Amino acid sequence: MKKSIVLVCAVLLLFSSVAMGAKKPPKNKNSAVGNSRFSIGLGMEVADYYSPALKKLSTFKNPVSFGPRFTLWYNPISSVAVGVDLGSHAFSSKGNATLPTINTYNLLYSALVAYKFNNGYILKEDAAVSPYLYAKLQGTWAVTPVLKDNVNGFGIPIGAGINFKVANNIALNINGGYNFGIKNNDNHIVFGGGLMADLGKGKEVAVDTTAVVEVKPIDTDGDGIYDIDDACPTVAGLAQFNGCPDTDGDGVEDSKDDCPTVAGLVELNGCPDTDGDGIIDAKDACPTVAGIAKFGGCPDPDRDGDGIINEKDKCPDVAGSFIAQGCPDKDGDGVMDSDDKCPDVAGPASNKGCPEVKEEVKKRLAFAARNIQFETGKATIKPVSYKILDEVASILTEYPYYDVNVDGHTDNVGDKAKNLKLSQDRAAAAVAYLTGKGIAASRLVSAGYGDTKPVADNKTAAGRAQNRRVEFNLIFR
Repeated sequence: MKKSIVLVCAVLLLFSSVAMGAKKPPKNKNSAVGNSRFSIGLGMEVADYYSPALKKLSTFKNPVSFGPRFTLWYNPISSVAVGVDLGSHAFSSKGNATLPTINTYNLLYSALVAYKFNNGYILKEDAAVSPYLYAKLQGTWAVTPVLKDNVNGFGIPIGAGINFKVANNIALNINGGYNFGIKNNDNHIVFGGGLMADLGKGKEVAVDTTAVVEVKPIDTDGDGIYDIDDACPTVAGLAQFNGCPDTDGDGVEDSKDDCPTVAGLVELNGCPDTDGDGIIDAKDACPTVAGIAKFGGCPDPDRDGDGIINEKDKCPDVAGSFIAQGCPDKDGDGVMDSDDKCPDVAGPASNKGCPEVKEEVKKRLAFAARNIQFETGKATIKPVSYKILDEVASILTEYPYYDVNVDGHTDNVGDKAKNLKLSQDRAAAAVAYLTGKGIAASRLVSAGYGDTKPVADNKTAAGRAQNRRVEFNLIFR
């Protein structure tokens, strides 16, 4: 019987996991049964109580019970239905040499969950043939044949069914399964058939019957652009600017032109730059001679041509950048190449020109330290942790100028010497995984500290779990 309970729990878990990402049922008047919010069913059911008892399939050779069955489904999503049903089995036989005469009845009431294949993923919602699986928790009430005692019990029926669509929202239903008796309830085989129907026929598409009134377009400013499309309906303009003007004809509309009456350059918001030095004439102290902004648009003596006067250029004979005080700075981080430990990658001067580790990356490494899992008492990494270690490898690839210390730690449970050895082996296992992902072994140093560096209280299970970890500490070379 325990196997039966485990079986139904597994089925229910399957239904739940499949339903997590499922979509809501469509409101479609042409949909198959089970895709409106509610469905009802009515039919007959035949039950064979003898074959399970005799441990031999002899259905219909021995007396069988039968009765009506009413079902109500609620369809929260397209894959799953939950509901209730009510039924009865009538028992009546004349008996023979091996079986007694039975003349009684019972009442069955169930809560059910069904997984539907016409869910839009496996089959279309309006599929003509729509199979499903079901599991029930079924209560029973019956009167014993001889003593006429009232007996309550329950069982777990599991089975499958098929809805054959015969009309929109109406289907012929055939189902069958096996009931696992739990208490005051015998194992039995069930077969059923009947009709199922969805409640509600979906929403009809409304047809707009409003008369269309033709409105003659207006062009107030006479620029050939109707007012409905004209951003400047009272001032004549150009189509390229949605009807707004460009007085100086420089390709910049007046509302965005800092010099609307003088033709200029688009990149300078419509203002002129006679000497082409990138400084508009209105702000250029030397408008006819190219210069630099620092000197008001006028030129300045500069041997290496980097825009920094020789007196203030730390590298006056080699062109450099302003932020590097006139010296070469390939990565543009303000640290001259001669002092830059990472001349090809931008970084702050406080870190010798190399990029600092982002806080987000530090958090990702801290998360990895808490979540890498090993086989109990072993240095074998669980497959569930591969993705985390792959992310650590990705971080090390992103920061090639950093080495990393891989430190293993344990809680204080068990022998200290064994814990120390286990922490060393686990750190080494993490290093081996990372080298397998292309990280140079020269960048990785592993060490184990056993239970000597706890980060939480070892007196609690939660604290011990935090202390069992592998830490990754980036070290600048």
